[in-house]
Amino acid sequence: MTIEIFQLTAQIQQWLNLRVARHLAAQAAKFTRGQDSDNQTVNA
Repeated sequence: MTIEIFQLTAQIQQWLNLRVARHLAAQAAKFTRGQDSDNQTVNA
């Protein structure tokens, strides 16, 4: 029973890490796009 709890905990942690990674990647993409448009305006 204990090993099943550890395995389930590991699966949940992996799933949560993936969700956080996707969220951070999306935020980074938004931030990068925002910075790119700002740089184009400044450099124009």
